[in-house]
Amino acid sequence: MSRITFIIFISLYTTALYYLATTLPIGPNEAMLYYTDNGILGILIHLFSNSSLKFLDFRLPFLLFSSLNIYLFYKISYIYFKKKEKSYLATTIFALLPGIITASVIVNIAVVVITLVLSFIILHEKKKLLWQGVVMLLLLLIHKTSFIFFISVAIFSYMKHQKKLFSLSILFLLLSLFSLFYFNGLGIGGKPEGRFLELFGLYIALFSPLVFIYFFYALYRIWLRETKDILWYISFTAFIFSIILSLRQQVIMTDFSPYVIVSVVLMVLTYQKTIDVRLPQFQVAYRFGYRIVLFSLLLFSLVIIFHKSLFYLIDIKSKHFAYPFYEPYWQVKELHEIEKECYTVTHKKVQYQLKYYGIDSCKELNVPKIHI
Repeated sequence: MSRITFIIFISLYTTALYYLATTLPIGPNEAMLYYTDNGILGILIHLFSNSSLKFLDFRLPFLLFSSLNIYLFYKISYIYFKKKEKSYLATTIFALLPGIITASVIVNIAVVVITLVLSFIILHEKKKLLWQGVVMLLLLLIHKTSFIFFISVAIFSYMKHQKKLFSLSILFLLLSLFSLFYFNGLGIGGKPEGRFLELFGLYIALFSPLVFIYFFYALYRIWLRETKDILWYISFTAFIFSIILSLRQQVIMTDFSPYVIVSVVLMVLTYQKTIDVRLPQFQVAYRFGYRIVLFSLLLFSLVIIFHKSLFYLIDIKSKHFAYPFYEPYWQVKELHEIEKECYTVTHKKVQYQLKYYGIDSCKELNVPKIHI
């Protein structure tokens, strides 16, 4: 990919994210976090609370983190490829992942964790151990499942005989496990539920179907044949942990996706190595498959960006994946038309959505609760 093409892509991509962030109504989880979260997400959500831009007041920090992630990923890809053209391509694929697009515009901790993981990898490449420790500390403070990251770094540093990094990762691992079990941040009790297929569905939504298949292949191929670096250890460890955990309970993707999704550069590197060892006449099938995968990725990305148009194609709007975002917003418009200033629902998250638009819960005791 040429520099001009990449600049054009980034310009269109930034415009698309801005459009999506300013047109997508507040979601149920976002609304609950907006009014109840006192942690890092609560701080970020209200950072630009005085902004007059529609829906952008609480999403702007996450758009900024997303832009930073694109830059950091480019820096990492340049470490692997040493050629800007290939780094542009890898960065474009990373930016188009459905998980990256949604994390850029919907309030979530994953986009912040991705920033820290990418920063750690760059600092490790530059051998800045002190700053790696700072990143580890930040991960410990903001992400309840950071123990996955510390385990992967500990395994890597042990295999590569990096004693100082190993000691540091073990220290933070013990701290994270203490915090996890003391505050009960990750429930592992109850009966096994078997959410394995559900987990794969979430990964497919995160990567898009064909990209996820190649992600799985790339990790497996590196495991068998290639040199395993810190990026592989982080992604592989998180992926395996999520699979093991899914056999027992539901997996929250923001607990694992930040550590898994950064492996995109390994996928592009694996493809490039596959092409380089073959003569041009034997590269045709691989290049054709590569174009199919990219086309599917672009298609899924466009569906997310222009998802609102799908409402006109679906007879039952409640089947639309973004329906929980729009239904309360549409309902508020109807309430304003009939000049009603309060409305009571049984679902607390939906009530928070209504509150964001200025519709509080009715205080009168004789007002029946309405299920929606």
